[in-house]
Amino acid sequence: MGKKDAVLEIRNVVKNYGNIKALRDISFTVHKGEIHALLGENGAGKSTLIKIISGEISPTEGSVVINGEELKTFHPAVSRARGVAVVHQELSVFENMAVYENIFPYGAGRKMMVPGKELIEKAQASIERFGLNISPTEKVANLTASAQQMVEILRALSENAKIILLDEPTSGLNAKETERLMRILHQLRGEGISVIYISHRIAEIMEISDCVSVLRDGCYMGTFRNDENLTEHVLISHMVGRDFEKSIYAKKKSVVREDAPIALEVRNFSSERGIEKVSFSVRKGEILGIAGLEGSGTAELSRMLFGLQSRKEGELWFEGERIPHINPTELIKHGIMYLSNNRKDMGLYFQMSILDNVVTPSLSHMTAGGLLSEKKMRDYTLEFVKEFSIVLGSVYDKPGSMSGGNQQKAMLSICLGVRPKVIIINEPTRGIDVGAKLEILKFLEKLAGDGCTILCFSSDLPELITLSDRILIMNSGRSAGIIECDEISETSIMQLAVMDRKGGQNGTGSTEKTCEME
Repeated sequence: MGKKDAVLEIRNVVKNYGNIKALRDISFTVHKGEIHALLGENGAGKSTLIKIISGEISPTEGSVVINGEELKTFHPAVSRARGVAVVHQELSVFENMAVYENIFPYGAGRKMMVPGKELIEKAQASIERFGLNISPTEKVANLTASAQQMVEILRALSENAKIILLDEPTSGLNAKETERLMRILHQLRGEGISVIYISHRIAEIMEISDCVSVLRDGCYMGTFRNDENLTEHVLISHMVGRDFEKSIYAKKKSVVREDAPIALEVRNFSSERGIEKVSFSVRKGEILGIAGLEGSGTAELSRMLFGLQSRKEGELWFEGERIPHINPTELIKHGIMYLSNNRKDMGLYFQMSILDNVVTPSLSHMTAGGLLSEKKMRDYTLEFVKEFSIVLGSVYDKPGSMSGGNQQKAMLSICLGVRPKVIIINEPTRGIDVGAKLEILKFLEKLAGDGCTILCFSSDLPELITLSDRILIMNSGRSAGIIECDEISETSIMQLAVMDRKGGQNGTGSTEKTCEME
């Protein structure tokens, strides 16, 4: 590919925030019909660069050239007008509106007043173009996360986007959905649309990308063609700046004693629809992984366990005693905490400071003379900053100023402040880089070693295999079985996940190696 094929040129871009150098002399080129991956640890500068390309912020130095024209004004409307669209990890759909209204939020083309029937027909044509099973009149709130993501991509295409930026597009997708997204991206590439693909999943990047640009600590480490000379090991080494082990995952050898006391017991949990008589128990210091394909009920079960979703029947027993009222307030009193997989909407207070977030569950211990002590709150927060190596400007900054990995560590800090005996955690390493992922996995293992019981809901099978003493597989709202540590493998998990209730394949796929689930 030559200069004439360039659709996006990043030229010597620098971005400073006071004394903090977020980007230092970044230069690379994206060509027409290319899938260009952007790789780097959290805090490497990817988000800052994406904001510059999309016009949300302007660079301190350097230039951005789109289709041969240098941007003079940095504003989202300017970038959109030049064919740039962003699909963020945290989706920005209008849930109370129909699919067709989301695809064409401003009408169709230059015609601002377009009859609803015509918009529905246009949306249906767009949906059929990619073979999607979505109704244009369905409320977006009723769609799965993957379907909502596709609606955002269709919206971008409706605005004649020629460069689409996808931020962690598969973080909430299962294997089948990920495969469908890859097929669609190949189709877009064939139509001459360029894709900038941001992901921490190295294997995924190796599969989909034409080339990979790597950032580290705000610096450009190079662009690498995805050919026979490029390996995961090479990319990780460039990303973290040191020779890295070939895999951060190793199958766990359980050390939980069979005579360890039962910490938590779930008896016949059922909902009005979806969950049917799920029962299991977890021992003190055990990490129980919970997995299942989309629609299997893992998300519902997670919320039911913490009283965030109503149940029709079922009991929860903690340390041998039945908990009469299953709600967050009661469970926190017993030392049971919950981590959502959604940092933005259910994990952190983004309008509050990092300090305020961390101390919120522990305010009763932050007083001096009957008044809140600023010193106690600051010292308490800084303990977790040190413990987790959280990178931040100040404890008074807001969570939005931190990378995804550091936000995840802040969420863990909030939970650990109440010294929990049980943690229900969802997607603990969603959307974070390989270095931060390894830190969090090791910390969870240490936490379990100190006697904390962990229920880990994850779509990342290698992660579950690394962490879990046992894995409970959900299938069609029921427990399909529990796999003991020595028998855990991706194949054994998938065999239970895809079996129908009569013991056959349920049509969701084979039992071959699959890395992403609900």
